[in-house]
Amino acid sequence: MSTCILTVACIMAELRIPLDIPSIEIISQATNSKGEIILSVKSLKTETPCHKCGKPATIRYGNGPTQTIRHLPIFDTPVYLVITPARYKCEHCDGSITTTEAYDWSKKGSHITNGLSDYLMRQLIHSTVEDVSKKEKISYDQVTNALNKAIATEVNLDSYSSLKILGIDEFAVKKGYNDYVTVISTKSAPDGQVSVIAVLSGRLKDDVLAFLKSIPEHLKKTVESVCTDMYDGFVYAVVEVFGEGVLVIDRYHVSKLYREPLDRLRISEMKRLKAMLPEDEYSLLEGMMWILRKNHECLSEVERDKLALLYKHSPKLKAAHSLALKLTQIFNTHCSKKSGVAKLNRWIKRAQKSDVTCFKSFITTLILDDRLFCS
Repeated sequence: MSTCILTVACIMAELRIPLDIPSIEIISQATNSKGEIILSVKSLKTETPCHKCGKPATIRYGNGPTQTIRHLPIFDTPVYLVITPARYKCEHCDGSITTTEAYDWSKKGSHITNGLSDYLMRQLIHSTVEDVSKKEKISYDQVTNALNKAIATEVNLDSYSSLKILGIDEFAVKKGYNDYVTVISTKSAPDGQVSVIAVLSGRLKDDVLAFLKSIPEHLKKTVESVCTDMYDGFVYAVVEVFGEGVLVIDRYHVSKLYREPLDRLRISEMKRLKAMLPEDEYSLLEGMMWILRKNHECLSEVERDKLALLYKHSPKLKAAHSLALKLTQIFNTHCSKKSGVAKLNRWIKRAQKSDVTCFKSFITTLILDDRLFCS
């Protein structure tokens, strides 16, 4: 049986790509030498607001310079829109006042579409600007510019009939710097898509509180849960506006609390084994960090053999890994709050009876922090 490999160029030849931008039309499509998708488009609009008086200018008066604007990726491949904007002469102003067409799908002076900007804001959740730049193959400056424009944009909630689930998360603009931005998102659309409704400079409680209070009352009543990390500034802002009943701690941040001590134990044990085992035997344990982070059913046969070898040499790490997997299983199980609390308490007792000590701090957090629903 032969294997057929479709290149982007082949796919593009057969596929007409629909855009989520009603005001433009695709004229032609191609790929460049880098394999990037190039879509030549034209505007379907017949007027633009005059930059001087603000009234509609409708008299065509030539074209402006051709622009290349990056859009949402397709098949994990960068997409560029190439457009020659129309210029319009204003019949309401004296003299030959002309204005280059303004787009409703890209901010003035931006080299990316609004759709891509929103996508980048979602990718920034749990990531830094540098991370997103590398993952999305887009320059650091373009991500930063999109972020700055998002911060400066006035929030418009008129298009939302309900908010239902809110998410609050901060990210560092640069790793190692005390420079944070807060992203507030919602998951209220029928298709379950996450949309960013606000990007706030900084992560102070007062800034988040001011935004939450600014949400119209009819939308506040539709909020069923607010998912956030354990940062007190976010937690207290949510409680002050919505009460404790809607607060949910993001499991991503909870899982970090028990995975980090497991990682520290792994590093300690690997150092011990490196000093103890022959070099050829120790080499069989390479890549254990990712193996320990996977669910057992996701491991390949080779990875399972490596894990069994590690268990043989480090019973302590085996016991800790077993506890971590059990905890992940609890968090992955759909159950009531009462059942969840009971399972967590059984896990705590099991961990406390074992010889494993690396989870001691995490257990203290579980017991003392009511936000994690553990009595």
